[in-house]
Amino acid sequence: MSPRIATILLLTLVRCTAAVALTPYQVDPHTLHLWHLDEKSPPFIDSSPDGFPLRSLHNGAESGQLSNPGLGHAISFNHHTGGTPFWSNLKGAILTIAPELSGDKSDNAPDNFRFQGDDGAFTYEALIKFDLLPEQSQTIALAILTMDGENDDRIFSFRIEREGFLSFSPLPDSGAAGGALASIPTTGPHAINTRDWFHVAVSYNGLPGTPGALRLFWTRIGSGVEEANAIGSGMLTANLARTTGDFAIGNEARSSGDGNAEAEPFPGLIDEVRMSSVARHPTDFIFIPPEKRVSPELAAERANDESSSERFELQINRIDVDGETIHHIPQNGSPLQLKPGLHRLDFDIGAISGLRRAVQLRSQLEGFNEEWKESSLGMSLSFEFLDAQLKPLSQAQFNMNGHSPGWDTGFAFSRFIHRRAPLLAPPNSQFLRVTLSSGAPDTSGSLGIDNLHIVRPNRPELSLWENGDFEGGVNILSPMRAPSGWQRGGDEPAIALVSTGEGSTILCLIDGDQTKSGKWSAIQKIDFDPGHAEDRSLMVSWSEAYNIIPGNQQRATFLNVPAGTYHFRAIGVTDQGPPTSASVSLELEVKPYFWETTWFTPAITASIISLIAIAILRHRHRRHHRRMHELSLQTALERDRTRIARDMHDDLGTRVSVLNLTASLARRSIGCAPEKASAHLDKISTASRELVAAMDELVWAVDPSNDHLDSLALQLTRHAEEVFQDSEIRCRLDIPPSLPHHPINSDLRHHVSMAVREAFHNILKHAGPCEVFLKFTFEAGQLEIEIRDNGRGFDETAANHGNGLINIRNRIRELGGTAKIQSQGHKGTLLVLQCPVPKTPHLRTP
Repeated sequence: MSPRIATILLLTLVRCTAAVALTPYQVDPHTLHLWHLDEKSPPFIDSSPDGFPLRSLHNGAESGQLSNPGLGHAISFNHHTGGTPFWSNLKGAILTIAPELSGDKSDNAPDNFRFQGDDGAFTYEALIKFDLLPEQSQTIALAILTMDGENDDRIFSFRIEREGFLSFSPLPDSGAAGGALASIPTTGPHAINTRDWFHVAVSYNGLPGTPGALRLFWTRIGSGVEEANAIGSGMLTANLARTTGDFAIGNEARSSGDGNAEAEPFPGLIDEVRMSSVARHPTDFIFIPPEKRVSPELAAERANDESSSERFELQINRIDVDGETIHHIPQNGSPLQLKPGLHRLDFDIGAISGLRRAVQLRSQLEGFNEEWKESSLGMSLSFEFLDAQLKPLSQAQFNMNGHSPGWDTGFAFSRFIHRRAPLLAPPNSQFLRVTLSSGAPDTSGSLGIDNLHIVRPNRPELSLWENGDFEGGVNILSPMRAPSGWQRGGDEPAIALVSTGEGSTILCLIDGDQTKSGKWSAIQKIDFDPGHAEDRSLMVSWSEAYNIIPGNQQRATFLNVPAGTYHFRAIGVTDQGPPTSASVSLELEVKPYFWETTWFTPAITASIISLIAIAILRHRHRRHHRRMHELSLQTALERDRTRIARDMHDDLGTRVSVLNLTASLARRSIGCAPEKASAHLDKISTASRELVAAMDELVWAVDPSNDHLDSLALQLTRHAEEVFQDSEIRCRLDIPPSLPHHPINSDLRHHVSMAVREAFHNILKHAGPCEVFLKFTFEAGQLEIEIRDNGRGFDETAANHGNGLINIRNRIRELGGTAKIQSQGHKGTLLVLQCPVPKTPHLRTP
C-alpha cells in the first residue's frame, strides 16, 4: 500500500472515530411529534402515539442520505426544480405532511395537529448539516421547520437567515408578535461550518410578554458541552394561535398568486426532528447522554423553587454620555464625574440574575427633572436639533416595539407603513441629527426605514434632508458601505446595514446580538430664519417596517443636563407572579466651566463696572468724532453740488448764447437767403432740445433724493431713450427690477452718467445700424455696467480714437474703477465699466 493511500485511510479513520455516535430520541409524555426520517421514501413515520406521518417529498428532495453516526439516514434539501435563485418563485426541495402542494387549505396540517402545549409552551428542534454556508446559498432564507399558509393560516417560521442569523418568527395569523433573532457563532467551539452536524432548537415557556421566554440554541455535535449552547432570546406578546397551516420541513410550503413558491430550501441535510409541548431544559437534548438529562418534570420543579426564592434587583448596565459609553460605572456610592457642558445621558437599566418576568420601570434625575418618567423599550428613530457647536438643544424620539402592520418574514416581503410627525426647532438651531438606534444591547430584531423627508409645512415640495431615499453613495449595498452622509456607530457597527425592500434601498438595523447595539446617524445643516417663528416648524415623514424583540434592559434618556450635582433613581416592579419591586440609584456631577464657579461672579462684576465706565467714555468720544465726520461730509457734499451747479450753469449760458446768435442769423436770412434761414432754424431746434436735456441733467445732479442706485439706473435708461429714439439703433436693457437701497455720492452719479452718455453718443456716431445691450449689476459693493453693440467696431491699435474714450476712462479712474474696451472691425464693441460703491451716509443739505 502506498504511503499516500495509507495517509488518506488514516485521516478517514481519525475523522470517523472523532464523530460522536448519538442515540435516537425516545418518545416521552411531552413529545408531540418525532420524525427519525430513516425511511427510504415517504411516508416518514411520526413515532409519537397520536402522530402524523410526513407523506410527500417534493422538488428533488432526497431521502436515504447518511446521517450522524447512530442516527441512520437523513434527507437532503439542497435541490430545486425550477424558478430563479434568490427569488420567491424558486421551487425548492421540501417535505410536507400533505400528499400534494396546493394554493389553498387542502394541503394544511389536520386540525388536530398539535404544535404546542396546553399552556402555549413548545420546543422545536432538529439536526442539520450544511452543504453551503448561509451566505453562499441561492435562496431567500434557509427554512428548518415552518407552519405557513396562503390565507389566514400563517403561524410560524423557524429558519436561518442568509445574513447569518437563527430566527423564530410568529407570522401574521399567529395572533402574536415578537420572536427571536440571534447571530450564529462564527468562532469558537460552535462555529458554523460545512463539516459538522449541528443541533438547533427554539423553546418557549408559555409566558407571553416576558422577555427571555423564547430561547434559541445552536450546538455543534461533538463539542463536548453538557448543555445546549444558548445564542439568544426573545419574547412573544401572546401564545401562538392553534390554527394549522401548511406544515413543512426543510422549506416553506406557502404558495400564492403573487408567484411565491417553495423559495426557502435548506442547503444541506436535516434529521431527527422533534416537537414538544414544553420548553425543554438545555440538557434535555439528543447530544446529552440520557442519564444526564434534566427531564421536563425536574426542570419544572427547579423553576418553582427558583421562582419562590427569586431575587429581584436592578442594576445600571450601561451609561452613554453624548453617545459615548462610560466603561467604568462608579460603585459604592462614588459619584460619576462628567466634564463641563450640556450633556445627553442614556441609562440602560436591567434586572440581575436572569429574571424571567417583565419589569415596569420608571426613572428620575433629581436636581434636573423631578418628574418620574417611563423608560423606553425597543429601537428608535430620533431627531435632535443642535446649535452651531453641535450641542443638542432638543430631541424628538419615536420608539418602535413589537412588529409594524404589514410585517412579514423580512423586508423583501413586508409592507412599509408611512408615518409623519411635526417637529419644532428651538431658537439658535443650526443642525439636525437623525439617529436610527437599536436601543439597549439586549434588544434584538429588525428595523428598516425609507423615504425620509423633512419639509416646512408651507413648502412641502422642498425636502430639507438630502439623500432621504438612501440611494446616494458608491456601491452602497456592499456589506460595510454607507449611503452618503450616514455613519455607523455603537458597540457593533455591523448591526447597521443597507438592504432592499419594496424595490428601493432602505436603511436598516438587523440585531441578533443581545450583548451589543448598533446605530446609523447623520448630521445636516438646516437653514432657519431667526425672525420668523413659523420657519422653525417642520414636518418629518418616513416609511418603516420592523419586528423588534425587547429584552430585560430599558433605557432612560435626559437631554441638556447642565453643570450641577444630580441623583439618578430607577424603580421597577414585576407585572407577573408575586408583586416585587426593586430600585437602583447613582450620584453624578457635571463639572462647571470656570465662569460657572462661585468666585467668578464677584470678580467679573468689578470688571464689568470698569468696562462700562470705559465704554461710556469711548462712546462719547466716538459720538463726537462721528458728528465731526458728518459735518465734514456734508460740507464736502454741498461744495461738490455747488461745483456741479456752476459747471452746468456755464454750459447752460453757452447754449443760450449760441441759441441767441443763431436766432439773429435766421432773421437776417429770412428775406435774402431762405435756405440758410431754414438751416438756422434746424440748428435752433437742436440747440433747444439739448438745452432742455442739460436742464434735466442739472436738476437730477443737484437733487439729493437721487443719491441711490435706483435713480442712477433710471437715469441711464433715460439716456438710452434720448440718444437712440430717432435712430436706427435698438437698445436692449438688462437692469434688475429690484436693486438694493444703497446710497451713492454725487461724484459717482455724475461721472457714471456722463461716461455712459458719452459711450451712447460714440455708438450713435460710429457703430451704424445695430443693436445695443446695456447690463447693470451691483454685487458685493461693486457696480458693473456692460455696454455692448454689434455694429462696425474699430481697430484698437489705431492711433486716433478722439477724446471720447479717454474721457470715459478718466471719469471711471477718478472713482477708483476701471474701464475695459474691446473691439474688432465689423464685430462690434464691448465696454465694461467697474467701480466700487462705498456705503456713504445719505446726508441732506439743511
